[in-house]
Amino acid sequence: MQFTYEFFPTKPETIADLCEGLQIEGKVFLEPEAGSGYIVDYLQEHGAKQVIACENDKDLKRIVESKCTLLAEDFLKVTSDQVSHVHAIVMNPPFSNGPEHILHAFKIAPPGCQIRALYAQENLIKN
Repeated sequence: MQFTYEFFPTKPETIADLCEGLQIEGKVFLEPEAGSGYIVDYLQEHGAKQVIACENDKDLKRIVESKCTLLAEDFLKVTSDQVSHVHAIVMNPPFSNGPEHILHAFKIAPPGCQIRALYAQENLIKN
């Protein structure tokens, strides 16, 4: 399998930093750009009640579907009613349109939902 330049697996120690202070046990999470599911794995290993995900790459989608429920292929088409039960959104958005993904998360997140995103400050300045 060959993946696009957008595929950038998140290291376990980076996921731990991203989730620091986040109550995981018994909560429902959305991973909008799941890739091969490293963030999904971390959340499940730390007691998440449920993890739902989005992924549009056909090969990566098969991997994610073996780990959790696939909500949609395109996160940017997910609506607030589809995630009304989510406690937190944890993501490592694509380099090409990360700000759009982060803003969409804020747009659809239910009240009280935490949003954690890993994104390079340099890329935000460019966008």
